[in-house]
Amino acid sequence: MKKILITLLAVFFSVAIFAQEETYEDVVVNKNGVAVLPEAGDFAIGIDASPFFNLIGNMIRLNDNTGPFVDPGSFDFVDGSSIYGKYFLSSDAAVRVRLDIMMMSQTLNNYVADDANTSDPNARVTDSYKYSSSGVNLGLGYELRRGKGRLQAFFGGELNLMLGGGYKEEYTYGNPMNDIINDPTTTIDFTTGASAQQSFRLMDLTVPGGFGFGLRGFVGVEYFVFPNISFGGEFGWGFMTNSVGDGEANTENWDFVDDVRNTTNTKVAGEKGFNLGNDNLGGNIYMMFHF
Repeated sequence: MKKILITLLAVFFSVAIFAQEETYEDVVVNKNGVAVLPEAGDFAIGIDASPFFNLIGNMIRLNDNTGPFVDPGSFDFVDGSSIYGKYFLSSDAAVRVRLDIMMMSQTLNNYVADDANTSDPNARVTDSYKYSSSGVNLGLGYELRRGKGRLQAFFGGELNLMLGGGYKEEYTYGNPMNDIINDPTTTIDFTTGASAQQSFRLMDLTVPGGFGFGLRGFVGVEYFVFPNISFGGEFGWGFMTNSVGDGEANTENWDFVDDVRNTTNTKVAGEKGFNLGNDNLGGNIYMMFHF
């Protein structure tokens, strides 16, 4: 936190040297007469400003013998994955939107011993694991603004909707389960590649997408270091409720009593959740660009 405050002071003082402002009829302009604050009809997009501050902080301490320069990494959207924007209805009011479209697919393969090949101890077959998921989060909000000069305060409310978020796991095994080999060699951990003899195996698991709804109030501040470029942060308080339906799992196992392979479909119970509390207690700072 101390490093962030030092960095902020360094940025603000450096900007003050060449970006003095003047006010004409409540319109803040820089020394070239360019309006500093957003106006009606302006759009804005935001990104996480942490890498920017890390960059400045590392530059400041390059010669303090605390270690080499640290790459601050790439910029992300405000919460790491969102498309985040604003549209200004007036100079002191704006509508906000946040959109997350999440899609993921991953396949892991692992080689295990080929149980059917007894002549070659190095023979291998392939087990596969496939994971896929998708979901959409949408936030719509309204904010009011007020302030003096480059420092602007804002507050408002936001509606959040969550759709989807389910996932599916699929397993394919190189060694079949049959009357010859009842407990085939099977991958038990695709991360480590560990395998063992198994007479019970998961074939697939499906967890359906759900629905979530929430309301959030927020308050924050922005400082415009350049015309239509600002740093800011906000804190929020609200609730989020979500509901997920029942899923299902398909398994196979060897019945040693009847000496047959069984497949079983099992229902996986859904769930409901409710959260109430504050957010952004870590004090993350964002950077906004206005057009």
